[in-house]
Amino acid sequence: MMMMRPMFDEGVKEAQSIDELLAQIDKTDLLKEVNSEDSYAVNVKIDEVLSLIDRTDIVADVEPEEAYAVTSEDEAELERAYAIPRAQKSYKIAMFSWESMHSIAVGEVAPHLTNISSALEKKGHEVHMYVRTGKDQSAYENIEGVHVHRVSFELCENFVQEVENMCNVMVTEFFNTERFMGSQFDIVHCHDWLAAPVLLNLKKFHDRYCVFTVHSTEFGRCGNNFYGGQSEAIRGIEAEAINIANRVIAVSGVLCDELKEHNQFDWRNLRCVPSGIDVLPYDGELWDPAYIRGFYKVGPLDPMVLYNGKMVGEKGPDILIDAVPMLLASRPDAKFVMVGDGYMKDELIGRCESMGVSGSVVFPGALTGRQLIELYKTTDVVCMPSRSEPFGMVALEAWASSKPVVATNCGAPREFITHDNDGFVVDANPEGIAWGVGTIFANFDHARWMGSQGQLKASSDFSWVKIAEKTNEVYDEMTGFVPKKIGRVSAVASKAKKAEKKKKKQRKVQENAAVAFLSKMVGA
Repeated sequence: MMMMRPMFDEGVKEAQSIDELLAQIDKTDLLKEVNSEDSYAVNVKIDEVLSLIDRTDIVADVEPEEAYAVTSEDEAELERAYAIPRAQKSYKIAMFSWESMHSIAVGEVAPHLTNISSALEKKGHEVHMYVRTGKDQSAYENIEGVHVHRVSFELCENFVQEVENMCNVMVTEFFNTERFMGSQFDIVHCHDWLAAPVLLNLKKFHDRYCVFTVHSTEFGRCGNNFYGGQSEAIRGIEAEAINIANRVIAVSGVLCDELKEHNQFDWRNLRCVPSGIDVLPYDGELWDPAYIRGFYKVGPLDPMVLYNGKMVGEKGPDILIDAVPMLLASRPDAKFVMVGDGYMKDELIGRCESMGVSGSVVFPGALTGRQLIELYKTTDVVCMPSRSEPFGMVALEAWASSKPVVATNCGAPREFITHDNDGFVVDANPEGIAWGVGTIFANFDHARWMGSQGQLKASSDFSWVKIAEKTNEVYDEMTGFVPKKIGRVSAVASKAKKAEKKKKKQRKVQENAAVAFLSKMVGA
């Protein structure tokens, strides 16, 4: 050991950092005069010293501000802040809806309302959600920062009147909340016609800033038909809310066009903000895909098609059923799982029996949660044979599960599906569906690649972070607030930069301390 110390000591003195020190250690001339046993001892000693670099006792004599370390909690906080940038101006927002995941969930509005409320809260807004009361639910609950107000109201045989009753109670609770807070809400945001009476009240009689998000229209829900009676009354409520709202948000370009065609209002107030999805619940591997498939009478290697939606005319399940014989002609082992309920279900089951394809088609009813996700994860393709589709949440769910989509050109999915990249857009007839699904069956490797492309799109273009940002822009524009152009992550980026600078400073202190420690050791 004594023969190598002068050379080793010289190398240490020249080293100004850990990287330079390691470079000196790796030079063979430092160890060439050391026998194998001593060389092993030196390497062990070096490993011991390096293991001490991040220990606090090495920098015990350093001033506290110089030894500042960014904790894991700080890093986690910065990561969260980067994920959802804070708004430059915070608002008190009142959300109104017939449904939510924290009360009674019915359709696509429930996850939209719940997730957009949560994302806006994370941006720094105070968000209050007004919804119906579900069974055994409390009137108020704070869920992850979102204030959930649940209301009870008088039921009625006339559904439109029942909705009016609900909205009247919501307005009362709205003002009760303001009195409790001692301040007014900045934004009133109502979702679909079921919450439109709230908007009509608060805009006409109290002149509040009001946003009306249209997820679908009565015209579209009726299969692109104008019916009288209750349907006509609902269209009237929709039209008035669209006309007087400060801003109208439609979830797709197709829906924007529909609103322009059938309503009289100022088009300059119309904005397009899609729905979003959280891909995390759909990520990961299944414990036993074959078992899940077997539960629905699908073999491990059978080509599988999943339909998820209401069994109603505008969703087109009959179009897919009529395409089944064509697909079975080329792939007799194909299976079709038709998830959902509706007035057409019995008719579709009968049609399968009459065509002799009942053994290839399964009707498990409506599914939600983990059961539905498992089906998405095990299928080969998701089919959307819609005659009318104002948005197409099923496509995002398929992509989140890394599955390609075959959808018709009769709705919003044609706007965001990239043909032959993350799915196929086909004509709304059995021949079109058979071509799209058949193309998937012909090349499963390409189908898996398309599914991965879809997942990338869902996690970026349709993340709730992005949807919340677009919604925030609508609020700012409506209220006249002009955000400062200081970068996308603004103050958060500045905070992160300062933290990174302190981390580098800490590392430099540790490096100097380690070099001094090694110098002292070899000179002993």
